[in-house]
Amino acid sequence: MKIFYIVPLLVLAGILSHPASAEVYVPDKAFAGYFDHDGKYAVYGFVRNTQSTPVIARVGVTVSNGSYAFSESRILPMIYPLDDMPFRFIFPQVEGGSPVLQKPDVAFFDTNGRPLNLAVDYDRTLVKFPDGHLTGFIANTGNTTVHDIDVFALVHDRRNDYLDEVQSAWTIPAISPGGRAEFAMYPDPAVAKDVYYYSCFIPGTDNVVGMSTQLKGRPFYFSVLSIVYFTNQKFGPGNTELSLDASNPWQITYPADFMFPKNSSNGDFKVLINGREARSLTSQDTDSGNWHVAFNVPYGQQKVVISGFNPVYTPDNDKYFYLDAKSALGAWAGFSTYTISDSKLLQVLGIHGTYIPPWVKTSVGFMIYKNVPPQTIVDEIKYLQRAGIVR
Repeated sequence: MKIFYIVPLLVLAGILSHPASAEVYVPDKAFAGYFDHDGKYAVYGFVRNTQSTPVIARVGVTVSNGSYAFSESRILPMIYPLDDMPFRFIFPQVEGGSPVLQKPDVAFFDTNGRPLNLAVDYDRTLVKFPDGHLTGFIANTGNTTVHDIDVFALVHDRRNDYLDEVQSAWTIPAISPGGRAEFAMYPDPAVAKDVYYYSCFIPGTDNVVGMSTQLKGRPFYFSVLSIVYFTNQKFGPGNTELSLDASNPWQITYPADFMFPKNSSNGDFKVLINGREARSLTSQDTDSGNWHVAFNVPYGQQKVVISGFNPVYTPDNDKYFYLDAKSALGAWAGFSTYTISDSKLLQVLGIHGTYIPPWVKTSVGFMIYKNVPPQTIVDEIKYLQRAGIVR
């Protein structure tokens, strides 16, 4: 669901979009797949940036299995010069056979920025346990509070080969200047016994602003990740174009990443800024199917038009359209900066009802702290529904 940009962002080097190049690429030895603990095909790797400027990149992965091929793409967090950015895809359609990975597709545009003032403590508190999981602390070395923090890393075996990409088990709500917070990382059980060490720790935040406008007499919810101010959002007469006023007072150019509901478009987005087409990247979330459109916004007052919406789409009034099973369970159980109701969680899980017993939150805690798969908790809730406890 989430796109994690490392912010704040700084000076833009250019509003360029490129295909993959020798400077921004996925190394062959860092790209592989395996069947995870749930029997789904997982693909992991990282994009390496050898340029002198940071980039925002989209990586696309295609898996062939017999006569079928499945593709997914994602816009990654900002990748700084001489740095790597891990990624991981799950292909639930591939549960057997002999999958073949195609060469990954990478597209990017140049930007610039500075990392968050967050640093993993490389001391005795960074501990890898015999079962493969790791715990540690992350510190805020800056002067402002940082919110909604996650940590990403790659795991390796004793031969220094890559095994998987992992994400911290829970989102840290906030760290004040000079403060520290604990994080934990759990590899997939299918590779846990082979984990020897972790590398490429990347902190990220999810500073998403929720927005809405009217479409066909209903509220249309979407979100944007940017420090540019967007206002006066509205659809045109044909319901295929969303216009916004962008105010960028920082005297430098910043990127923006918009997220739209999955059924609102077929993905044929185009972005105009002051009537001129802007270079943009489009991707679709693996789990939720929601669309992401990323582009750069110049300094000053701009008129932005995003086209490519489905004219027959009717909003379903879902404020939390972006939630998948894991994020919804976490929000419901109090492991997020916001909470959702019993009925909303059940809606996300495709279960009819309005009540879940509070003690199920203990099971969600196991998902957060013990790497229990979200599907296990979903199956538990479905069992409780059949027993008449969830209703």
